[in-house]
Amino acid sequence: MTSSSSPNGLDFRVILETPLRQFVPWLVIILLVTFAGQPGVICVTPMAWLIALRVGNICAARSRSQLSSRRLTEAALAGGLFGFLQGVLFGVITPFMGPIQNDEWTRAIALVLNMIVVGTFAGAGLSFFTAYLNEQRRKRTQ
Repeated sequence: MTSSSSPNGLDFRVILETPLRQFVPWLVIILLVTFAGQPGVICVTPMAWLIALRVGNICAARSRSQLSSRRLTEAALAGGLFGFLQGVLFGVITPFMGPIQNDEWTRAIALVLNMIVVGTFAGAGLSFFTAYLNEQRRKRTQ
């Protein structure tokens, strides 16, 4: 079997490749703006979760899986990975926004963990949603 699908039928290539290809431009933009002196740009991360909508579209279109349910699972996993990566980037960039006071570390860590968890679920949900819409459209045209 030369495909990256497992015997279960999940296309791991699309699960890993799609979020990474969508994340890299976001990473480059954030790093450029941060090193230009505006690390606060990372605060738009919740708006950037909308990129997960594109992840779902791409997963639904490019998956090699035969079953609709597997394509939806792949889209959710890819979107979750995308949101997780954005949350980790948020955690990496946050200290560059300025010094964190000793009494603020607990809240800063809680904020970063919250962005990682919420980003993972938001990415998975948004990606699943658009993949589901694509699957519904595919069923109507068949």
